[in-house]
Amino acid sequence: MRRPPIAVCVLAMFAVGCATPVGWPGTWPSLEIPWGQAPVELETTASAALPAPEGVTVASGVLRAVPITWDPVLVGDVGGYLLERAPMREGPYRRIARVEGRAQTAYLDRGELLSDEPPMPMDDGDTFFYRVRAYTSAGHVAIEVSEVAVGTTALPPDPPADLRSYSHQPRMVPLSWRASDNPTVQGYVVYRSPSSQGPFELLARLSGPHSTIYVDRNLGALRVFYYRVVARNAAGGQGEPSEAVQAVTKSEPLPPMGLRVVAQRLGANRLTWEPNVETDLVKYELRRFRTGEDAAEVVTALPPDVREVEDMEVGAREQLSYTLIAADRDGLESPASRRIGVESEGYGLSARVESDGVHLAWNPRTDEGFVGARVFRREWLRQRDLGFVESAEFVDHQVSPGRSYRYTVVLERPGAVAAPPSIPLGVRIPRDDGRFR
Repeated sequence: MRRPPIAVCVLAMFAVGCATPVGWPGTWPSLEIPWGQAPVELETTASAALPAPEGVTVASGVLRAVPITWDPVLVGDVGGYLLERAPMREGPYRRIARVEGRAQTAYLDRGELLSDEPPMPMDDGDTFFYRVRAYTSAGHVAIEVSEVAVGTTALPPDPPADLRSYSHQPRMVPLSWRASDNPTVQGYVVYRSPSSQGPFELLARLSGPHSTIYVDRNLGALRVFYYRVVARNAAGGQGEPSEAVQAVTKSEPLPPMGLRVVAQRLGANRLTWEPNVETDLVKYELRRFRTGEDAAEVVTALPPDVREVEDMEVGAREQLSYTLIAADRDGLESPASRRIGVESEGYGLSARVESDGVHLAWNPRTDEGFVGARVFRREWLRQRDLGFVESAEFVDHQVSPGRSYRYTVVLERPGAVAAPPSIPLGVRIPRDDGRFR
């Protein structure tokens, strides 16, 4: 029998290489009953002597659907066709659809049943067996049934190929893979685990068949992770995962070594340290801790080729500690170096009580450019400036027996440039015993 043109056209839709799984159902011939006509009731007890449809063809590889076509029956009173489906060749077969009209010879099976039972949605890689029979315009169903044809829905997507991870990146792991050539693929799912054996947790869902890059961000330094990627089809089905790939994030710089004080002067500590081995450092940062303070103060930030600094904001005989960190061009900071404790230089201020008053003495530090000192006395709630002297001694005659005083000395350079004040020194004057005048 010569194949009619309509059947040839329908079969051409399922030719090898036809990319129709997603957009194609919209172009499928309508199976609705023409306007103004009601479908005839099928007569289940009567049978018609109609020949079986020939040329039944089932196309495989469509996403969760099976397209079926057949040749029209050109002899007899043909009102339409009944389609039957079974999970095995030998059955049992169930009626899945009714197609009205002699020339309507195509149907897309999505798992429906002709009865009132709910449909049975198809999955990826399901195989079914089909046969077709005609019925008359009066609804009498033919006894003769077509040859059985077999079709399989599209298989789950293959694992993405060429999955690559890029290590030694700062706090992140970039991933890439090759886009799937499976036309059913509509995206990918990325999984991550701290172990190659899993468990793998869902990390991201990417939409689009060409979304083949993902960057896992906000990770810690020197962290090891394993990644797998799964292709996802338009129906949400996932294939097998790719082989796991390993990635290691960039390590932070090592803590600087050998931090130490190499020189001191009044109001300043000079420190140095050993160079780090990293080649991409952008700075060292010196941090200071003052007594009683939990938070560190940043003394200064230095380029990586400078490894000596002077802290000029320290008090006389102040108890301090220092740490150092190194930072690279990616913003990774090293752990703090071992903290070192330091007592800054003082005045060597001393006092003795004589009959003529309180005698104060200190280190004049003339080698540091100081030309004299200003002496202060605190009593009760006020501080009194006792004057400026160019020597390293001062006698306070204005004291009274039985009183206590606190003295502070401030060295000055030319132009009244003051050094940090000395630590206050307390002095108690003995009660008058005849020695004090």
